[in-house]
Formats: sequence, structure tokens, C-alpha cells
Amino acid sequence: QDTVNVIEEKFRSQDTECYRVPPSAVVRCSRGGKTRALYELSRVLKERLRGDDVAVIYISLNDQSSLINWESLNPIDAICRRIAFAALPRTEEGPDFAKFAEEVEVSSMAIVEWLGASPRILLIDELNQLEGMNHHHPGNVEMENLAAFLKKHFL
Repeated sequence: QDTVNVIEEKFRSQDTECYRVPPSAVVRCSRGGKTRALYELSRVLKERLRGDDVAVIYISLNDQSSLINWESLNPIDAICRRIAFAALPRTEEGPDFAKFAEEVEVSSMAIVEWLGASPRILLIDELNQLEGMNHHHPGNVEMENLAAFLKKHFL
């Protein structure tokens, strides 16, 4: 509950010249429950913020939507592809991400337009799977563009 309260408080804050709403990270040892915590956090935030027209989006770069090698060339599109995939209706057999990724082209502009002006909270599991996330390489334009995109469009 405390985590949800902190994130809700930060979400309701506004960026100013002197204050930037900070991104948050869940860090723990392997098999420590990070994925479950992010999933439950998204579920509770969706319930709490339901009437506020807030898009709470949970995506993963692991398990059924693992990063495909060619996606590392454009990390923004990799993230946006998963946002679109997360919006698909869930069934017992579930949608197949690999098939979705091959058949559907998703652009960052399409995602931004689709989400409209509504505030957005994006929870990303296994963001470190993107090549370049584990090591800071000054001048890594793709990672810098990803950071700018996430900062501009999501809490």
C-alpha cells in the first residue's frame, strides 16, 4: 500500500522548473518478486485511478513478450509494440507476441495519438533486457531517445 501511495502522490505532482516527478525502479535479487510486484502495482493503480481517465499500462520484456533480437535496433518501437500488445483482449490461450510482432507495425506516434491527452503511468518489467540499458554509453542515441520519449509521455 505504501508503494501505491507514493506512486499516486508522484503521479498527482506536476513537473516544474525546479521539480521533476522522478521515475521509480523496483530492484531486488533474482526470483525476488519484482514481476509480481509490478503486476499487482498496476492492478491496484488501475482500480484507484479508474475515475481519473488515467492509462495505467504494464508491459514486460520477458516471458511471453521477450525481446526479439531485431527489436534492439529501435527500443522505442519495442516498448510501443508491447503497449499495443498489452491492449489486446486476453483469452485462455492468450495472444502470441512473436506473431503479433511480425504482423503488426506500431509506431510511437500511433501510441501517443491512441493514448490521447490522458495521463499515463507505464510500468515496465525487465527494461534491462534492452541492449544498452545495463551500461551507459555516452552518445548511445537510441537509448537517449528512449529516455526522452519515456520522460515526455509517461510517468
